Amino acid sequence: MKRFTNYLLFLIVLILNLQVTAQQKWTLNECIAFAIKNNLQLQNASLNEKLAEVNYSQSKWNLLPEIGAGVNAGLNFGRSVDPNTNGIVNTSFFNNSYYLGASIDLFRGFMLQNQISYLKFRKESSEDNRLNATDDLAFEVMSAFFSVVYYEELLKIANAQKTLSELNVKKTQILVTTGLKAQTDLLEVKANFEKEELFCIQTSNNIASSWISLKKAMNLPPDQQITLAIPVNETIVAPIVADMPGLFKQHIEWSPSIRLFENELLASKKYVNMSRAGFFPSISLQAAYNTGFYETNKNADQQTIDFNSQIKNNRSQFVGASLSIPIFGKNSVRFEVKRAKLASEQSQTKLELAKQTLLYEMEQNYNELTASWKEFQQAGRQLEADTLAFHAAQKKFDQGMINAVELYTIKNRLANTTSQVLHSKLTYEMKKRILEFYKGKRFWEEEE
Repeated sequence: MKRFTNYLLFLIVLILNLQVTAQQKWTLNECIAFAIKNNLQLQNASLNEKLAEVNYSQSKWNLLPEIGAGVNAGLNFGRSVDPNTNGIVNTSFFNNSYYLGASIDLFRGFMLQNQISYLKFRKESSEDNRLNATDDLAFEVMSAFFSVVYYEELLKIANAQKTLSELNVKKTQILVTTGLKAQTDLLEVKANFEKEELFCIQTSNNIASSWISLKKAMNLPPDQQITLAIPVNETIVAPIVADMPGLFKQHIEWSPSIRLFENELLASKKYVNMSRAGFFPSISLQAAYNTGFYETNKNADQQTIDFNSQIKNNRSQFVGASLSIPIFGKNSVRFEVKRAKLASEQSQTKLELAKQTLLYEMEQNYNELTASWKEFQQAGRQLEADTLAFHAAQKKFDQGMINAVELYTIKNRLANTTSQVLHSKLTYEMKKRILEFYKGKRFWEEEE
């Protein structure tokens, strides 16, 4: 009995935990944090960053000498060359040789040094690309998040309007029966009810599409259900004023989207210097150590000299240098330098274009922030007026003083105003967070 009681308590606790989990609401910051951790494109950007780090580390190691060693062993049969005397012999014999060598580039037109700088800038560019991809993902999630919130709230407004229209259909049917309303009023009310039913269906479809976009960005399974914490209860106190030219100068100093192109430009300049290395001669130094054991190496008694003695006596060393001077290579180096210069000019243009795009993007977002605040204030006042007007019109319609067209003109205006209040409020919340980002605050990293 005690065991059964413990098992029952365990099931109750498990069910309660599942209910708490199911009822948990995801905030915007939690959605963004989950997306950053699980998004596949961001994971790919992280792998590219690690790959660039490996390439940069390899370039520094390229300055060191290359060292290699080898061992050869063989058994010769029949007519062959004696490796000890280089003479022709017809007997079988065993030979064994050892090799140790090293080489280093002394000068290659500073190609290796420029390659280190080039890959360093590429590494920093990959890091900026990951940070920029993270920022883009955060805004993608935020856009999808607010899109879901907007359409879900809009559906509530639409359902309320549809419920009101359904009530008016029943009222009008009674009024038509009693002769207080014409049949045309009933048809008009029913037509508006069907129109609002269609709008509810369209809004539900938009909700489904918005959820797909959000789950894709978060890398959530399509069938996994979550609930969002709707940030619509915050009060807009006053408009946000910002010095956009100054904010732009401040933002481009740390913006990954700009630093990305700056590092690409610096890397392209280093690549030009790398290409010029082909005009210069190259100098390298080599050194080698060889020894071996040969069964044909015999003493005066025609006995094969022992292994240790041969390894010691057959030693040979080599030290040398090589010089390679380019004379004519079909102008391949010259054209490579030209291509590198043109690529560098393209990088410069891309940087200027990125700055220009960012400048107008910041101006547009600030303009939309200011406009949404003004619209919210005016829409709020209009909502109060439209609400009073609708209540008055509904009473007049019930008393037969106005027809259905006049009633629904006022009713539709109220619905549009309500949705406008919602739209301007959510737009303000989005643009406010974007402006905080321009100031250097990644809002999704802050505690809510």
